[in-house]
Amino acid sequence: MPASARRRKRSVPVAPPEALADFSPLLSERHVALAVSGGSDSMALLRLAVEWSSSHHPGLLLSVLTVDHGLRTASAEEAAMVGRWASALGIHHHVLRWEGPKPETGLQARARAARYRLLTCWCKSEGAGLLLTGHTQDDQAETVLMRLSRTLSPESLAGIPLHGAWDEVPLFRPLLGATRAALRAHLSGIGQGWVDDPSNADPRFERVRVRTSLVTRESPGITRERLAALAEASARTATLLERCARTWMSRHVQEDMAGVCHVPGEAFNVLPSALRMRILAHVIRHFGGGGQPEADELRRLLEWLAAGPGQGAPRCTLGGALLGLRRRGFWITREAGRIDPRPLIVPESGTALWDARFRITAPPGARVTAAGARPVAVEGDVPAPARRSYPHVDLPPGVGGPVAVAFLPLACR
Repeated sequence: MPASARRRKRSVPVAPPEALADFSPLLSERHVALAVSGGSDSMALLRLAVEWSSSHHPGLLLSVLTVDHGLRTASAEEAAMVGRWASALGIHHHVLRWEGPKPETGLQARARAARYRLLTCWCKSEGAGLLLTGHTQDDQAETVLMRLSRTLSPESLAGIPLHGAWDEVPLFRPLLGATRAALRAHLSGIGQGWVDDPSNADPRFERVRVRTSLVTRESPGITRERLAALAEASARTATLLERCARTWMSRHVQEDMAGVCHVPGEAFNVLPSALRMRILAHVIRHFGGGGQPEADELRRLLEWLAAGPGQGAPRCTLGGALLGLRRRGFWITREAGRIDPRPLIVPESGTALWDARFRITAPPGARVTAAGARPVAVEGDVPAPARRSYPHVDLPPGVGGPVAVAFLPLACR
């Protein structure tokens, strides 16, 4: 049977809507967008959201967004079918099309990125304050199982967050605690159909293989529920590590307004490796221009730091940051050679963010570049590399006016 409005027999008892999703975060919203492909998960999201809003938030504007990736001939008709279902519920429907050539490799990842880009762009342009997706407990279990084969990082094993963001648009996944079977039973109970995407059964894709293995796996200990519980526990661990890292940095990391920080070795080296890696990731991301170092890179960096002065190279680079060893610790600043050599032109507002580290206040038209070998008016214990990566402001010919350079400390990130 082609992918169409299929209605299924109940496979599990029908759960009441309030047991399937909690939409209370929508109470503060005026306009919410729902990503609805037409599959059972997203159709359950639509029906449950409509039912909840009618009784709890009747003034809420709901918009249904369907992304047509153009990868299958039936996709346009499926999008139109979602439109008919939405229209029957009195909800506005919009089809967003992924235009242009499609990649031959990494298709699912590229399609996902394109999908979120289209969805969030629409939300920004139309004033939707929140984007809802239909991720379920099944999706969470599959994600955790895939990541278990690659990493033990609590951030990774936390899986899909209930609340997130994409390109500064808030995301909310109210069905993350519900199983796909329960959602399909609910749809069947209210006579709502859904469409089946054949790619969800294509074994070329890792997620499909993992989904199949969850169904056929003989080990009774590997279940969707336990994997979802692992995600929750990992999220709590990651949150605790983050809180500990930020507390430690606020107490021990000394930042100089010249754009360098000093880390005390004695206090740093006694920390658990997971906490040291997180602190290093924060500092390198801040001083290195925003890049996220890989776990293996951070582990090698910890080995270099543990060796101490005199045991190897006195300096090391990672992620656009430059680290230097000292007898009682180490310092971190920006790697001058990784700074964009193109000058930043101060706009009419008179303020600009340079290299994601300094806020520049200067007359419009001023040019900001790295100081390099030019003298820098900073005082204190500032390593030469930090002076080279400090901003230099050239005023337009014949223009005067105050110039201010303000470093953004770690607490701003």
